[in-house]
Amino acid sequence: MREYFERCAPGQAGVDAGRLLELCRELQKPQYGLHALMFLRQGKVIYESYFAPYEKGERHSLFSVSKSFTAIAVLFAVQEGLLGLEDRVVSFFPDKLPSPPCPNMAAMTVRHLMMMAPGFFAAPHDFKYPHLDDVVNDFPYSYENFAYQPQTDWAGDFLHKYVEHAPGERFLYCSACTYMLSAILQRVSGQNLLEFLRPRLFEPLKIADAAWQKCPEGVCTGGWGLSLCAESLAKFAQFMLDEGRWQGRQLLGAWYIRQMSQCQILIHTPGRKQPEQFGYQVWVEGEQGIYSGVGAFGQAYVVFPEQQAVAVLLGGSMQYLRALQILRKKFPRAVGQGDADAAAERELAQLAGEARIAPTEGKPSWQEPLAARYSGREYALAPNYLGLTGIRFWFGERDEVEIQMGRRSSRLAIGYGAFLRGKMPIRENEFMDVHNQLVFSAAACSGAWQEGKYHLRIAYTEQCYISDFEIEFAPHGIRISCGRNVGFVQSANLPILGYQKQ
Repeated sequence: MREYFERCAPGQAGVDAGRLLELCRELQKPQYGLHALMFLRQGKVIYESYFAPYEKGERHSLFSVSKSFTAIAVLFAVQEGLLGLEDRVVSFFPDKLPSPPCPNMAAMTVRHLMMMAPGFFAAPHDFKYPHLDDVVNDFPYSYENFAYQPQTDWAGDFLHKYVEHAPGERFLYCSACTYMLSAILQRVSGQNLLEFLRPRLFEPLKIADAAWQKCPEGVCTGGWGLSLCAESLAKFAQFMLDEGRWQGRQLLGAWYIRQMSQCQILIHTPGRKQPEQFGYQVWVEGEQGIYSGVGAFGQAYVVFPEQQAVAVLLGGSMQYLRALQILRKKFPRAVGQGDADAAAERELAQLAGEARIAPTEGKPSWQEPLAARYSGREYALAPNYLGLTGIRFWFGERDEVEIQMGRRSSRLAIGYGAFLRGKMPIRENEFMDVHNQLVFSAAACSGAWQEGKYHLRIAYTEQCYISDFEIEFAPHGIRISCGRNVGFVQSANLPILGYQKQ
């Protein structure tokens, strides 16, 4: 990947290398599950690390960081007169409304969606996807010329909800609000989010790797589903820091960025001394004006206006909010004391070079007597939550696994003491629901033996997910247990059973 930002030592950008080293050591502890970390000050990269097998320049799912990009798209539309923040949501969808909509739904505006104050008692999360294998039983009628058309309508489902409270009065984190912003933008512009942002944001910033998931109706999901590499996300963060200006051009009016990054609504959480603050699809951090876009499991950009700096994190951990808390607290202390510190800068370079996800620990196959016995055996698997239908291992100087999913199969190399990259047999597309997926195409594998069982770790390198498989071989069968680093809904961890094919 061609680097866009200039790289420099922390001291050259007025940052204390010793304090930055202390912060990076803390953030790169295993419990925070980082996959990438970047710091920029005054438009220059002062530190970056990529945790093998995750690589520099590789696209990574951003989850709710996507919301910030959706908000920017809406503000571009406002700037161009395509819509207004006070426009009523129902006015964009006369064909989808109940008759009549409830009064609070009728009062909901684009601004209410932007600030996450729709008035619902609870956030609607019933994003329906069609199940193409559903059985339609209309016996004894003829199936001639029959075509099953699964019906989904996310915008229609939203508009038919009852709104208990007046919009604008209470904060409710609700990805459906951001989806509706995407749907509104597509209605008024005739383009989806990706198409709309390409000439206005992505092309000027030279962001070429953007991909966005879509709902079954072809609308970008808005509140999640955008994928970018770390440096592309850093460009967006720098664009926000510079209040819509890029290479001397004011792409989006500074006033819009200021409104987006200022508190629009207070969040009163029981047990907290101070209320949290929310702008337009961003989290605002009180007195210093720090604000951030945050996605599940550790995807984030953080803007430090007073320090003229930004940070970018990609990762996979349930403790990511603690990592962000440490970052926001400690990074400002490192700025403005940028004396040269060659020793600390060398240690920073070493820290970045050593960044990696831990591979599987244990014995290699050439030291395990069971390996030769079960090498090359093919197993058919019982129906399971991963969708795997068959598996076969080859053990030796370099282990390999063949994974079958239906009629598709892939043979992946397995590293010992390191990850080797490959492709799973799944066929992904922009309409797949990655919130519920458990297997992804881009993968890197590491394996070893522990107490007579083979342990396989698969890092899905365009996602935050890392799966650990424990494989127990028997004379005529196989038992596979699986766990995952993070997830919205934890699987029941039921074992996958299989029998040896003749």
